[in-house]
Amino acid sequence: MQMHRKLTFIKSILNLRPTEGSTFQQIKDDYDELVGEDIDCSYREFASMMMNVEDVKTFRDFYGNIYWISSSKKSEHMRHLIRHQKTKDPRKRNLPSASIQPCNFRQKARKMASSTSSNHRFEPYKKSVRKVSGPRTNYRAMFHNQDLCTPHLYDYHLIGDDFMLAVARIDLGFHLRQGCKIQQSGLCISGQTVSDAIIRLSQMPLEAIPKRVIISLGSVDLIHGRQALDIQTEYVYLLKMLSDLGVKVIVTTVAPIANFTIASNLKKNWEKLNVFLRGQPFFIDISEQVMQNKHILYSCYQGEAKYVTGSTRPHVLWNTIGRQRILKAMKAYLGDIL
Repeated sequence: MQMHRKLTFIKSILNLRPTEGSTFQQIKDDYDELVGEDIDCSYREFASMMMNVEDVKTFRDFYGNIYWISSSKKSEHMRHLIRHQKTKDPRKRNLPSASIQPCNFRQKARKMASSTSSNHRFEPYKKSVRKVSGPRTNYRAMFHNQDLCTPHLYDYHLIGDDFMLAVARIDLGFHLRQGCKIQQSGLCISGQTVSDAIIRLSQMPLEAIPKRVIISLGSVDLIHGRQALDIQTEYVYLLKMLSDLGVKVIVTTVAPIANFTIASNLKKNWEKLNVFLRGQPFFIDISEQVMQNKHILYSCYQGEAKYVTGSTRPHVLWNTIGRQRILKAMKAYLGDIL
């Protein structure tokens, strides 16, 4: 599709949200629905393209999300109509008067009674008795024994926060533990920090602690503004505790925090923490999977920040592309050492 035609469609989409603006993901979804094909450009390509378009402005919200908004005078009347239009509830459509009739329950009861013929006699319900030969199989117990709520990759159990929880639940097919206010599956728990993992592991029976683990923690600590040195100190304690128990540990680096990249302090702490994690004997560098030329690949992240059950700060989680790239890197690393 020609660039001019593509920009025409994009400007039309921007007019649909005249006041709040549109994110790249919203524009991408609307474009696919309107044109019937993908917008066919990455986040960076789209951002650079829109910088040269007149009458289009950008702004950031509190969480760092970028929005595009139209400011063209030619379409001012369209934005005015959309801004002041009245929403019409489709459930309150005017129905034809002939279809609305008074309801007479006694008359309906007489008709139902008269329509019942004497030839149609109802026999009492006979409950069928199923013969069981031998003991019944408890399928619920069978599935429970398969540890569907204990995420692992090959024979390595996963310990992580919301990012690894999404991989375990969506891509690996593990189940969430029922009856918990905070989403969790095994040791992948929403909002889990390094200190939270220390507390949970120290409270577990020794025989319940897995002998091989992959730890992917630190994102929640960074999102809540903690210093890299404090996170490293807790990480050292966690690794020492597991080493004393004879547990083989593989750590992962921390992927970029997409919605807080504009915060200089967070970026410095993120870089320092990853230097520490890369210095461990066994590590998987997952941050490389969502970066290119030291820039974040926003195509690997979801379009908007969302609140999770275990944290008061919003997260921009990985999308399908990001999760698959990271899962592929983890499998490749395990394939080399197993």
